[in-house]
Amino acid sequence: MGLALICLVLLVAMFMKHFAAAAALLAVPGILFLLVGAPVRVLMTVFAVQIVFTVTQLSAVTFQIGFVPLRVDDMLTFLFLWLWLLSIPDGSMKGLRPGLQGYLIIAYLLLFIYSFQMGRAAGNEMLNIGYQVLPYGAYITYFPLLWILSDPKNRRLLWRTLLVSAVAGGVIYTIKGYMKAGEEVYIRETTGVRIATRQPNAIGAVMLVYMGTLWKDWRNRPSLVAVIPSLILMGMAIILSQTRGIWGGFVLAMASAWILNLFRRKDNVRLGRKLVVSITVTAVLLIILVFAISAMGILSAQDIAQRTSETSSFTTSESTLARLLAWNAILEDLHGRSLLIGRGLGATYTSFRPDIGSVMTVHYVDSSYFQLALNMGLIGVVVFTSIFVVALFRAARLFVRTEDPRRAGLALGVFCAVIMLLFASGFASVLTNYRFSMLWAFLLALLQVEILRERKGRAIPAEA
Repeated sequence: MGLALICLVLLVAMFMKHFAAAAALLAVPGILFLLVGAPVRVLMTVFAVQIVFTVTQLSAVTFQIGFVPLRVDDMLTFLFLWLWLLSIPDGSMKGLRPGLQGYLIIAYLLLFIYSFQMGRAAGNEMLNIGYQVLPYGAYITYFPLLWILSDPKNRRLLWRTLLVSAVAGGVIYTIKGYMKAGEEVYIRETTGVRIATRQPNAIGAVMLVYMGTLWKDWRNRPSLVAVIPSLILMGMAIILSQTRGIWGGFVLAMASAWILNLFRRKDNVRLGRKLVVSITVTAVLLIILVFAISAMGILSAQDIAQRTSETSSFTTSESTLARLLAWNAILEDLHGRSLLIGRGLGATYTSFRPDIGSVMTVHYVDSSYFQLALNMGLIGVVVFTSIFVVALFRAARLFVRTEDPRRAGLALGVFCAVIMLLFASGFASVLTNYRFSMLWAFLLALLQVEILRERKGRAIPAEA
């Protein structure tokens, strides 16, 4: 009966030339009905729309709730949190220890609340505070993510969603690069086309985790017909991006993984073979990426080479100078008590921008570390950074010790992703200002779940 009613409405709307409006009217409640009681579906939707769509596209429909602007992904995140809160009385979190990074997240969230109150008391612009509340506060999702990832089926669903979304993001980047048109697409005379949207932060993290799982669990890989194109599309998105911090972070992550792999003895593979195979695979992947971009006419090999030389000399570029002046202005503003605890959320600073030739007063900083220093002081920088540094060491330890190749691959992937994020955050607010805080919390929660499963697996023989 319900299906017949829907068909009738669509048929009438088609003849009345309001088909699109009627379809949307039926689709919105239908999608909400499918999502409302299924936290994993809500989470899959959040990750998909965040990675595939740009901030501008998501902000096309924004609701202002007080001083906080909410996009559709923000509202779905709140729905996910609400479903988690409803599950707590049933003991669903029993046995899910948050780990050291979890306790550090709790400490950070307490600092976040204090910084929020301090910003309000200082009279900071509420709109600025509103823009920072969501990316800062989204790290609370670490705890419901532990809950949802404790189910192996949910882990598989969410990982596939992330991977498909990252590949879809790579497809969109490739199309934009090929067409040389679209949102935030720029063409420079010396280095060719660039795309300035921020999805490569997420795509790079997902790609590194994917490469880690392939490297250590190659026997259980998908078909090469799926593996090679997916790696190419994600890699092309990173090359076409304008975020140079990702390039440096990606290279550092790969080099760190290469070194860490030398300490793993569980694979029964000789050291010389590890060195040769790893270098060969990396070189082949890079050659394929460059060839694919050149063959499509998006960038020539010369453009890529010039971009590399530009990256090596960006210490003297105007954008880097603008960052240095901004960081210096922040350090001059912080003294005494504010040096330790910051000036609260929404705090602003004034700095000259040589790249645009004017003096600006803004609340955002092109560096997560200086952003945290401005808002939460040195204490905030230490506590927040410790979350990821601790995760980095725990991932490395799990990778070296575990005998499960799948778990080793995930640990290696998270290890690489965290290195990339920590490096990139020195030049952009990857960990604080962008909309991917929930994805970073996902990586931390995934690592903790694998550590708990590793401990449980080791405890069973001892008890027997």
